[in-house]
Amino acid sequence: MSALAVAGAVETRSLLMIGNWQQARAIEREWKQLYRACGSPNPFLSWEWQQAWLASEPPGIEPLIVAEAGADGSLLGLLPLQRVRPRSAAGKLGLRQLEFLGRGADPDEMDCLAHPEADDGLAARLMRAVVERGGWELLRLEAARSDGWLARLWSRLPNGAVEEGDWLPYLPLPESFEALLGEHSANFRSEVRRRRRAFARALPEARMECADTPIAMGAALDDLYRLHNLRRAQKKGQGIFEVGWVRAFHHDLGRGLAGRGEARVYLLRTAKEVIAGLYGFQAEGEGGRFLYYQSGFDQKFAEHSPGTVLLSGVMEDCIRRGMRQFEFLRGEEGYKARWTQLRRPTVNLMASRGAGRGWMQLRAAHARWRNAA
Repeated sequence: MSALAVAGAVETRSLLMIGNWQQARAIEREWKQLYRACGSPNPFLSWEWQQAWLASEPPGIEPLIVAEAGADGSLLGLLPLQRVRPRSAAGKLGLRQLEFLGRGADPDEMDCLAHPEADDGLAARLMRAVVERGGWELLRLEAARSDGWLARLWSRLPNGAVEEGDWLPYLPLPESFEALLGEHSANFRSEVRRRRRAFARALPEARMECADTPIAMGAALDDLYRLHNLRRAQKKGQGIFEVGWVRAFHHDLGRGLAGRGEARVYLLRTAKEVIAGLYGFQAEGEGGRFLYYQSGFDQKFAEHSPGTVLLSGVMEDCIRRGMRQFEFLRGEEGYKARWTQLRRPTVNLMASRGAGRGWMQLRAAHARWRNAA
């Protein structure tokens, strides 16, 4: 028996094992209630995020959602996972693995959802159910919250491994935009102000607008997709929004979260066209946080610094609306380091299933598969 199997010897009061979207829809109300009960909401764990992911039917994904319910039917905890078996570039099948549900959309600081009244054994009981369900060889939970329920559980598992994940830059927001600039160097303050003034002189008719309702979100996301893909193409890359089901996911997600005031698309528009866009999410917990998810701009306007103008304008709007933190999420882009040196860690949680197949062996096998020609 694996270490994970013995970690949660306490019996659950009521266990739900959900393996498809239709079953997930049956607990929509309870999922939303649990999410609201959590003190620090994470949009990536919301019903809106996860149902949009499942409804978009990403290829090769089989959901495995484990939940614990109390005597009254309300949820005490929920762990959203998905089973995948990816192929290498050569077409070879990889290991059967479990990862966080929605992994392909790059969620951050993932964990199990846990009610404030849940006991310390909750995560272990949920993981025990995952282990007993079977059908996988490798468990790899990337970008997990470093101080979360699952990370604390993994520290006690001899069959598990914890690796350093990506870092998440963040920027505390003061009472005014001028105060924010005042926290930076004189050269940086001067550059931001100069670029904003030059933009206003060159494009005096330009304005920033915000789509924050379900109706406005659809058209604004279309502009965002176009600008992001255009920018990536100019860099000889591929934009994440070029795939149809990815666009469908974000259209569903954007409308769902906007209905709760938790999604916004900012656009920088001239009299003739939209030249830059920024897409993000809003979490009201912990004083209010804005999570900057994706952006794009038209390179033909690069000399006017639309990226800097829009980003600084969004920060200014967040301050005006009372947000206390601006989250840059994952990525090592240089402009993030110019705005902040503060960052939080995430961790990658790994474990193997099956006698005689430890994590190190499976990691080596997985690496060989990924590197296969």
